Amino acid sequence: MIETVKKFNKFTWYHVSNLTAEDNQILVDEHHLTNEIVGYAVDHNEAVRMEYDAAADESLMVIDVISYRDNIVETRPIGILFAHNDLYTFSHSVTDYVQAVILDPKNRQKRGDDSEISAIDFIMTGLYSLMTRYVDQVTEINRKRRVIQSQLGHHKRTTKQMNDLLRLQTQMIYIQNSLANNQVMLNAFKQDFKSKIPHFEIEHIDDVRVEVGQAEHMADLAMAVINSVSDAYGNLSNRDLNWTMKVLTVYSIVLTVPTIVSGFYGENVKWLPYAATQDGWWITLVITLILMALVSLILALSGFFRK
Repeated sequence: MIETVKKFNKFTWYHVSNLTAEDNQILVDEHHLTNEIVGYAVDHNEAVRMEYDAAADESLMVIDVISYRDNIVETRPIGILFAHNDLYTFSHSVTDYVQAVILDPKNRQKRGDDSEISAIDFIMTGLYSLMTRYVDQVTEINRKRRVIQSQLGHHKRTTKQMNDLLRLQTQMIYIQNSLANNQVMLNAFKQDFKSKIPHFEIEHIDDVRVEVGQAEHMADLAMAVINSVSDAYGNLSNRDLNWTMKVLTVYSIVLTVPTIVSGFYGENVKWLPYAATQDGWWITLVITLILMALVSLILALSGFFRK
């Protein structure tokens, strides 16, 4: 769907969501965009980068934003195209919220009047709000990690807790990779346009870069802590497993004593002590218990019963 979102004095903003074949044809025939650049803009797996077509007067920015789907937080690319003095944004279902964020950046960055603002400055004020969502998401991941960490050492480790940590690690990998790529792309964008746009627009680009850098630092720290907690969980699980194996080994040693004693007396050798007496059965039981107690005492003094 192609939507004319807003008309400014210097440009018109078109938002393209879930592009269809008919929409693609309209963009090519009526808006005079190239098939190649549109294909890059709507590709689900497109890498974060800048793409230029000087002959067609098209400059495409591909940038990763947070995507929300079934309580799973990942990152997905959106396309921002400057072409023929107009602005085009391309999104999919999981990233379609960007239109509302760009249109209303919640006053996190001062935006110029509609009569004076350029397409680049307009999109940068929107990107600033989109990048702050990385900070919000890293903060939320830290909150979830603290809940899991608070259970460390107080509750029995469960598969659910390990799966929750793994899910947080996976989300952080997406976030870290996207932030690093966004930073590189914004640096390239600033380098390419710094001689063509006013100084205050450069400052707005720098504001976005600073926000991305802050989110990147937070993400790196959060990932390091999550990895430490995950390693601690793994070490505790290994310790529990070692303790279980230790207990089973002790029991197997102690329970070997009755087998040895009964084995000797089961051979029906007459000269074994008490083998021919009427109370021989009870005597062998007493001998077995004494030996088991002796073995248990030796193991206890050797520290085998300490966790």
